[in-house]
Amino acid sequence: MRIGELSRRSGVPATALRYWEQVGLLPRVPRVSGRREYGEDSLRRVGLLLLAQECGFTLAETRRLFAPALDGKAPSARWEMLAEVKLAEIERVERLLGQMRSALQSVRSCHCVDLDTCGALAVQLLASPPQAGDVTPATRADGRKRITARSARP
Repeated sequence: MRIGELSRRSGVPATALRYWEQVGLLPRVPRVSGRREYGEDSLRRVGLLLLAQECGFTLAETRRLFAPALDGKAPSARWEMLAEVKLAEIERVERLLGQMRSALQSVRSCHCVDLDTCGALAVQLLASPPQAGDVTPATRADGRKRITARSARP
């Protein structure tokens, strides 16, 4: 099948298919009269690439999945390894989203008449000792402190 048909059957634009081939995610295929001729194996590979994309894998992570020479592991072991890392990342993001939700709920219920009063309340929140379930200052990935509001208001 030609690239147009592979694009139609997979739902992936031809430009993306060419890019995936260029970066090594889609194996190069033989050309007939200067045109790529893809087989059913290419359609299956595109399906796997779409699954990896749906799972949130980056291009670099997807390369690890499809490059057995990098680590010599079987595909199932590579899927498992990448899935564990991605699941831990999702849990971290979920915790961050919970902190953000809590902070937004706190500021949404703010009834301060001016920003100075609101700032004073924020300082009190940050200075009060944390209680069970409170969000506390956290360290960002770059090592700097990130201050988030606690869920309980004084």
